[in-house]
Amino acid sequence: MIDGQQRTTTLSLLIRVLYRKALNQSNNLRIQKLLDSLASCLWDTDPLDGSVDYSKAHLTSEVAIDSDNTLLNDILSDKYDFDKEDIDNTIKKSKSNYEKNYLYFVKKVDELAQDKPDNWYGFCLCLLKNCIILPIECDGQDNALRIFNTLNNRGVSLDTADIFKGIIYAKLNSEDRLNFAREWKSLESKIANSSYLNKENISFLFTQLEHIIRAQHNEVDTVIPSTLDFFTKKDKANTKKKKVFFGANDELLNKKETFELIKKLAEFWCNPKEYMSNEAQKYFDILNIYQNRLWQMVVSTAYFKHEPSKQQSENIFDFILPQVVCYCAIGLIYGKGGSSGLFWGFMRANINILEGKEKIFEKGMNIPDLSMPEPDRFTNFCIKALPKHIRYILAIYTLIYDKNQEWEWNYKGKNCSVIKGEIEHILPKKWQEGNYQVRKDDAGKFLEHIGNKSLLEKKINIHCGNDYFLNKKEKYLESKFLELKK
Repeated sequence: MIDGQQRTTTLSLLIRVLYRKALNQSNNLRIQKLLDSLASCLWDTDPLDGSVDYSKAHLTSEVAIDSDNTLLNDILSDKYDFDKEDIDNTIKKSKSNYEKNYLYFVKKVDELAQDKPDNWYGFCLCLLKNCIILPIECDGQDNALRIFNTLNNRGVSLDTADIFKGIIYAKLNSEDRLNFAREWKSLESKIANSSYLNKENISFLFTQLEHIIRAQHNEVDTVIPSTLDFFTKKDKANTKKKKVFFGANDELLNKKETFELIKKLAEFWCNPKEYMSNEAQKYFDILNIYQNRLWQMVVSTAYFKHEPSKQQSENIFDFILPQVVCYCAIGLIYGKGGSSGLFWGFMRANINILEGKEKIFEKGMNIPDLSMPEPDRFTNFCIKALPKHIRYILAIYTLIYDKNQEWEWNYKGKNCSVIKGEIEHILPKKWQEGNYQVRKDDAGKFLEHIGNKSLLEKKINIHCGNDYFLNKKEKYLESKFLELKK
């Protein structure tokens, strides 16, 4: 099936809810035929007495992750139960779209049956008699994709990963399909259970692979195709009339080594810190509070090139990550810290990594100088910068200020770390007579200089408030941030 999985599943869940409601009214002999008709849509039934075999559902999934599959099977059988009085809370807490949608239908069907019982029966009959499922058989992959895109342009599009899964699956023989389905399901479960990657899906890995492949072709054009187009639009030219859809041109989705590489990238990105020394992990943490995640492409390329093993005392990331942290910082100071400002530099860095160069960044149009900017430029940046930008700079400063700086700790039952630190104005932002030996009009400017800011644990930051500096000193002594302690 190239398309229709979501529609088929949603329809099955709706019919399951209608059956549940009808079953609760089974003492009404007039609806026995309705009950039998609904049951036959979902399960095998005995041809003689019409009894339902709940263990033989018509809908199964070979690619849903294990936890979702178990829940779907329980819902479609007679094993699933829920607290009807707490249904809204169950929906809110659930991580499964199967469960959320099923319970949503339960609410709506119950409301319909209670408020308009005649309409409820009519709705069931209308669905059974007038709803038509039209199968469309495709004679080739091109037609299949054309139909797929046409249908999905009229509704909620499937994720890129789902499209890739369908393309890869369609090219395999029956035995390989079964193995692929298991491996894909395992990959989804691994990502879902990863503390670092659980907000992403397999599409993220294909995007990282796209950046690696572009670097292999020395491609630094900032007019970059979407990940979907990159792997599926063969011989297509971009807006500059360049055929840079390398993934599609080389038919990489049909090659076994492509999925093997996706699995290797998943192994790394699901637990990236396991491949880094303690010092490299600190730079990695700082990057994760940066305003975007475009830098991940450089990390993926470094992993691809060097394949570091776990728990090494030192590896490529000890040399790469400090450079990436600094490049992002300089980008911020030059006002080029967004994706478009850094993109060319990251693409050049990927090529330099593959070529084995030690210094991976180069000067460019957006960032013409890789050295520390002049003090005036830095000062102006600090005054105008957003808090998230200042936090990033302060985290770097905290790292290099003292090699004995703890990185993670516990303060009064709260887990704290350098990157969780909040910005503390040492001389408070709120004007208080006697606080400063400067004119009130000048105070605002000086208060926003980075020299008047430091990172501080949230709890201590709240306690300090806008108090006098002399009063805050005692609270600073409780902090693990060594600069404030000093």
